[in-house]
Amino acid sequence: MNRIEENRKKIILFDREMTALFEKRMSCVREIAVEKAKENKNIFDPKRESKIIENALSVLSDQTLKNYTVEFFRDMMEVSKKIQNDTIPLKRQQKPMAVSKGGRAGYQGAEGSYTEQAFRWIYGEKAEPVSYQKVEELFNAISTGELESGVVPYENSSTGGVNNVTDMMRNYNLFIKAETEVRIEHCLLGLRGTLLKDIEYAYSHSQGLSQCTDFFDKNPKITECSYANTAFAARDVAKWGIKGKAAIASKSCASLYGLDIIRENIQDNNRNKTRFIVISANQEPVEDAVKTSILFTSNHTPGALFKILEPFYENEINITRIESRPNPRRSFEYFFYLDFNGSTADSAIMQSLDKTRESCGYFRILGSYKII
Repeated sequence: MNRIEENRKKIILFDREMTALFEKRMSCVREIAVEKAKENKNIFDPKRESKIIENALSVLSDQTLKNYTVEFFRDMMEVSKKIQNDTIPLKRQQKPMAVSKGGRAGYQGAEGSYTEQAFRWIYGEKAEPVSYQKVEELFNAISTGELESGVVPYENSSTGGVNNVTDMMRNYNLFIKAETEVRIEHCLLGLRGTLLKDIEYAYSHSQGLSQCTDFFDKNPKITECSYANTAFAARDVAKWGIKGKAAIASKSCASLYGLDIIRENIQDNNRNKTRFIVISANQEPVEDAVKTSILFTSNHTPGALFKILEPFYENEINITRIESRPNPRRSFEYFFYLDFNGSTADSAIMQSLDKTRESCGYFRILGSYKII
């Protein structure tokens, strides 16, 4: 037997041991989820996650495996959080956000949209939202005081940032107060009695279309048509009454607008999720904030971006997202959007941000916020 086969046999034994330990660990994770639900605590606890990694590294003998160990435990904690979410799917991680007396909250889209689902989860089923046709109308309403806050899509797990929202966060002096995730399960919706072979055009938000590329590859005769919102597409397909036109939207839109579900779950990724954020003109700190977003530009000098990110490495702050968007006023220069675990209420976080700010051309904190 050669060494490869010998080591493969050992790995099989180790994997069996790890599987048994994994089951035991996840059993504890489920019990913790139930207790967290009773006490209305967040599933995500960044300080706890840091301690778990620190504990693992303290018993690691082979230091060449340090970075791999950190990656392994972070992946395992992501699985743990998914299991906790699945264990208590009907329990809230936070109480619904409240709107002040006389205040109003809104979203862009129509009834049945994923943004409306996020709104209902964040504010509760009894809340009465104000809906807008365009995202910019919502931003304007919050900026002028017409609304106290609003819900917008911010990032998708398959297609990345929602560009127009990302750009508006730069253009408007608004702040992120909370975030939540919604599972995205796209359906092809058409008039009653419509079959797949009848469809010539499919209408949806550009993000929705780009999340269903495999479906369009398999059905090349269907033309993709970009629309303002998934729910608007479903509503208007029902209104037009043309069999050759369909919408890609949520399952709830079918019953709302009297459409048939021609195909379910046509998204490329069955784990497809979108992050939605609550935005407000109020910059007061949020209690129980666990995440922070910043916006900055980098100077055009060697190592500038490294210097900006270095404080995060030095203080073991986990960056969860970094994205660049073009600066419309300067060709081939970019704004950077960065999210990380932690709150500006933490003095160590603020010290890191102060050091980061020194290396930036432009710098703004978009908010420290909680996860709902």
